[in-house]
Amino acid sequence: MHSEIVRHEEKLQFLFSQARDMQDLDELDDEAKSGFVSYLCIRTFGYIEYGIKTILREHVRSNALDAPTFNYVNSQLRNLRLRRAQIIELIGFFDQGWSEGLKRRITPDHGDSLKAIVVNRNEIAHGGDVDISLRDLERYFIHAREVVGYVFEVCSM
Repeated sequence: MHSEIVRHEEKLQFLFSQARDMQDLDELDDEAKSGFVSYLCIRTFGYIEYGIKTILREHVRSNALDAPTFNYVNSQLRNLRLRRAQIIELIGFFDQGWSEGLKRRITPDHGDSLKAIVVNRNEIAHGGDVDISLRDLERYFIHAREVVGYVFEVCSM
């Protein structure tokens, strides 16, 4: 896996550890604890987006015969949607076999986690209040790591 993706993942794991420690601090109010969970949700979204884009860019950079092909793919990645169906479809543009492999590995539970991350991130980004627990977000993050890992595995075949 790309070293920057691993670095992002390790940073998030550290932040989740800090969040677990914060939950036990009585001197912090619920708003501060909730705010940190919201921050982690945004970071988790960024991890998925960065991970998938980096994996695909590296694949194209290693295999594209010309700069225009790389530039085209790179421009298309700007429109990446982090939903199960869209990720599978995107990977299918590269190789239908990869898409089939992902379809079997990215379960509906993974899809639900991705959807929850996206919906909560969008709500947070637009100033809304979200009610997401640290426990739920940790489960979503586990699924997010698995999805990024699956994309890496199929693109490395």
